[in-house]
Amino acid sequence: MSAKKILLTAINAKYIHSNLAVYSLKANAGRYEPFVELCEYTINQKKEEILRGIYGKKPDVIGFSCYLWNIEYVLAVAEDVKKILPGSIIFLGGPEVSYHPEQILERYPFIDAVMAGEGEKTFAEYLAWQIEKKGAPAEIDGLVYRNGDRILRAPQRTAMNMEELVFPYPDLDGMQNRILYYESMRGCPFSCSYCLSSVEKAVRMKSIEKTVKELDFFLERRVPQVKFTDRTFNCNHDHAYAVWKYIGEHDNGVTNFHFEIAGDLLREEDFALFHGFRSGLIQFEIGVQSTNPATLQAIRRTMDLPKVRRHIKRVQEGHNIHVHLDLIAGLPFEGYESFRKSFNDVYAMKPNQLQLGFLKVLDGSYMKEAGNEYGVAYSSRPPYEVLSTTWLSYQELLDLKQVEEMVEVYYNSFQFAASMAYLVRFFETPFDLYRALGDYYEKNHLFDRKHSRVSRYEILWGFADGLQWDNSETEVFRETMTYDLFSRDYVKNPPSFIRERTAGQKEKIRAFFDRQCEMPTVLDGYGGLVAKQLYHQLYVNSFTVDMDVLIKTGRIERRPPFYLMFDYKKRNPLDHSAAVSYLKEMEE
Repeated sequence: MSAKKILLTAINAKYIHSNLAVYSLKANAGRYEPFVELCEYTINQKKEEILRGIYGKKPDVIGFSCYLWNIEYVLAVAEDVKKILPGSIIFLGGPEVSYHPEQILERYPFIDAVMAGEGEKTFAEYLAWQIEKKGAPAEIDGLVYRNGDRILRAPQRTAMNMEELVFPYPDLDGMQNRILYYESMRGCPFSCSYCLSSVEKAVRMKSIEKTVKELDFFLERRVPQVKFTDRTFNCNHDHAYAVWKYIGEHDNGVTNFHFEIAGDLLREEDFALFHGFRSGLIQFEIGVQSTNPATLQAIRRTMDLPKVRRHIKRVQEGHNIHVHLDLIAGLPFEGYESFRKSFNDVYAMKPNQLQLGFLKVLDGSYMKEAGNEYGVAYSSRPPYEVLSTTWLSYQELLDLKQVEEMVEVYYNSFQFAASMAYLVRFFETPFDLYRALGDYYEKNHLFDRKHSRVSRYEILWGFADGLQWDNSETEVFRETMTYDLFSRDYVKNPPSFIRERTAGQKEKIRAFFDRQCEMPTVLDGYGGLVAKQLYHQLYVNSFTVDMDVLIKTGRIERRPPFYLMFDYKKRNPLDHSAAVSYLKEMEE
């Protein structure tokens, strides 16, 4: 056996992410696993740093994991690697190169091979050939390779049995506090025209016995978050229910599990199970994409929208599961006004997060074939994002980009819940509020600047100052801003529009903390601290608006002044806000 060093390289979007593909390839390499080394970088690192790291390992064979968001960076790195290690063999794998491997090899002479499609067996057989000269490239199914001036393709790799997959994580060395990805199935039963998962319609899944045994690895090690990469996790109800039931019964109090599901496929027994879960045990991502029936039909998306609405509401009744909903702009038959309606429809579902995505026209997808029919213009380079359609102009897409950014800042950050619930009352629809915010940012040259958290509040105050309302409305908004600001952290130097507590209020608050030090009736976990320390660790202030009612219903309920306490040691697992307590003993 000739010694070879094989390097599998992942260039991730963020440090906190991990790359399931390279871990799975190494774990499933069989007897050749000791020859394989993994290296993970991020697209935020300098190319020179990555080159130095690869060069220092002097690998004979280098594989890169390729995705829509990293392919250009990977190619730039790979080209230079070939120059500094001219004797090395470079291969690519992943969804971004699997559907046109011959074109990749024709266009980039520094790439020696592409592993198209599912890679575990292809990689193991490739190692057998590289290390022991077993077989020949033409016999390695799934391999597209360079042979002199010719580009050759071996037969397509048949889908493997999921029971044969070796668990990808032998340990957690170097992976503490990172998101770990896991799959219990491959393929998707649906045919959404924009998605590559629809290409493989046959769904293959691991047995429930194998799945729960592997989940024990994460539970026993108290991994912070595990993201299932399964597309439409609950397409097989029995499998999904068994997994959810198991993690509920074996909850370690720490680990969060993320699932991408179809909301309309949930059943009564699921809701009953969910309502008994610890807050933050699981979270759901549900792709609505559009509420326009013509659009849903054109993209081949099977979805019972009324049922989705009902089921999301049922999930939210437990107040213990984070719900993330997705929309896609640039789909067929979805013009600006149609997207505005889709946005408002989904906003009304009150998701914890609302993601506005933009259509990507991917190689291998039906949308790539049908793009001309819908007048879809898109970028020729990754991420192949839509530029315009028959129904949506480029200018309108730019406007939606601004809405997207405003939603990220003022909705998805969880930092403006009460203030946005109040502001939306002054606009015809929620979409119009975020559109107006985008206009305000544009007019005042606020885009493309870095803003602190406090400055975002100052900007929102300036935006609201331009609305036509009276002094009483301004005072309500001041309260909502105070509530939102201190829900996140005890801000020592708040913006000037936050009213300083009066001398009388401060005296009353200190007296409250004095009583709590002598006999705690409200505080928990602050033993040994004196009133002065408590005063600077827990924020207490007087309010006249019931913020809980405002956030949940949009209604303004005024009350005689009452006091709320913000406890930063206790936080909501769904939005990380401080626990807020109503202090009855301080009623005025």
